[in-house]
Amino acid sequence: MIISFVKLLTRCYRLALPYGRLKLFAVLGLILFNGLLQLVGVTSIFPFFALAADPERIRHSAFGARVLCILPPLDNKHLLIVFGCCSIGMLFFAGIGSIFSEIMRVRYAFSFSHWLRIKVLRSYGSRPYGYFLKKNSAELSQRIFDIQAYTQFVMLPIGEALTRGVLIILLFSGIFFVQPWIAIGSIFLLGGFYLIVFILLRPRMRAISGGLQLHNIGMAKRVYQFLHGIKTVLVHEKTDYLIKKAAEHSIHIGILNSRLPFYGSGPRYLIEPIAFGGLVGVVVTLAMQGRPFSDILPNLSVIAFAGYKLLPALQLLYSQLVLMTSNQYTLTQLEEEILQVETESELSLEPINVYGKLIFEREIRLENVTFGYSEAMPHLFNSFNLTIRKNESVGIVGSSGSGKSTLVDLILGLHSPESGSIIVDGVTLSSSNMASWRQMIGYVPQDIYLLDDTIAENIAFGIPLEEIDQIALRDAAHGAQILEFIERDLAQGFQTIVGERGVRLSGGQRQRIGLARALYHKPQILILDEATSALDKDTERSVMNTIHKLQGRLTIVTIAHRLETIEKSDQIISL
Repeated sequence: MIISFVKLLTRCYRLALPYGRLKLFAVLGLILFNGLLQLVGVTSIFPFFALAADPERIRHSAFGARVLCILPPLDNKHLLIVFGCCSIGMLFFAGIGSIFSEIMRVRYAFSFSHWLRIKVLRSYGSRPYGYFLKKNSAELSQRIFDIQAYTQFVMLPIGEALTRGVLIILLFSGIFFVQPWIAIGSIFLLGGFYLIVFILLRPRMRAISGGLQLHNIGMAKRVYQFLHGIKTVLVHEKTDYLIKKAAEHSIHIGILNSRLPFYGSGPRYLIEPIAFGGLVGVVVTLAMQGRPFSDILPNLSVIAFAGYKLLPALQLLYSQLVLMTSNQYTLTQLEEEILQVETESELSLEPINVYGKLIFEREIRLENVTFGYSEAMPHLFNSFNLTIRKNESVGIVGSSGSGKSTLVDLILGLHSPESGSIIVDGVTLSSSNMASWRQMIGYVPQDIYLLDDTIAENIAFGIPLEEIDQIALRDAAHGAQILEFIERDLAQGFQTIVGERGVRLSGGQRQRIGLARALYHKPQILILDEATSALDKDTERSVMNTIHKLQGRLTIVTIAHRLETIEKSDQIISL
């Protein structure tokens, strides 16, 4: 158990170290300080009970002599009051110290939780587009939510376990100072009981950890499918089917979580009679040895009060270990995510672009580009070559699966060629100049992603509301043939909320907002990936006429199913 706990501590330490070594050690210092305060609070009652049992004995002891020389002359009654007040004061001081330690420990844990969430989100943002094609988005989002579970069920319990562990060690040390054999017996009796129970239940707790990981992800996937496909689900009357699939995971989550309280709290009901039996045994043994009651009472009082503190500490330590063991999967997932990012950062040896900001004045060239999605599938492109000149209009047509969108994704830098290069004015596209490259591009996909926010914020996309250029906003909406609809038909105009994924707009309106988004930033290159496929023919013709007016001023790449959509292009590529 100790080895497993140390391994868990080491793993958590590696994860927390980048957040701040000083913060971590400050929290650990507070945990030790809290343990010392608790020990001081417990041992402060010993002089009080010793004085109550035999005032003369305490007066003639070395400790009593040192204390009495500080105080003015007092009779036994007043001395008892002073010692009692000091004991109460020390207990209050220990309690206040514990509250402060707890506040700082919890604050650290949730600040670290925030840091982890942002770090994981940034790690997603640094991944290539192909990574997301292989991953389920519900699984990725579940990892973000698991950070909260890690904080509550692993990190906070570790702090609690360390606090209780320090307190237990110090309490046993205090008991050992008073009665060494009782301390040794307590360690074997109480500690051995919890150790045996934990070892017996550990395989079950590991099984719970694996089951929670499996079914939490499964539940997230089913809920995601249900909510994001609600229109199709309702039309096809598949509500019961998807709810049934979610329920299969939900029932297992409920069963697994219901076992944790029993595993965590069950031993408490057995340890109390064991501990009380041990205390009775101590009293009987001392009495049989002929020890006077005045000698037994102070020792017994300290042992009883230490036991009063010790039993809850042992139970809480054990229950925290159960909780941590059952939720270790959250730590495993975080380690995979964070350590992978750090490894990728260390292995990234690509040199910085010596050309500074990328400039597009002449042409874009695809030279001998080869690309495929996997080794099991044939390549979509083999030694593919294409030249797109500055301010040229290029149309790309082809049947479904011919690679039209993949070609655009390569130009956008979402995929990297297996071999060959994409070159802009003699400079090869790479991660070091990708941000500069994408700033030149306005992109309109077939499926427009809209924020559940205002039309203005969807067009400006990623720009705070107060920083949006109102002139550029209206110009972009006019260019996408949607300005009249926004200002005439919508009561709140550009401040209208579009709903989740734009559900309050028609398909054509969503598509035109996507086009306005591309035009807002005044791009040098406009890429339309079947951007007019959701529009009726009249609207499509109107939008394409607007786009044709941009020919000669922008480099335009248009993907279409129908040849007539791109018939006015300067160059037509058929895949």
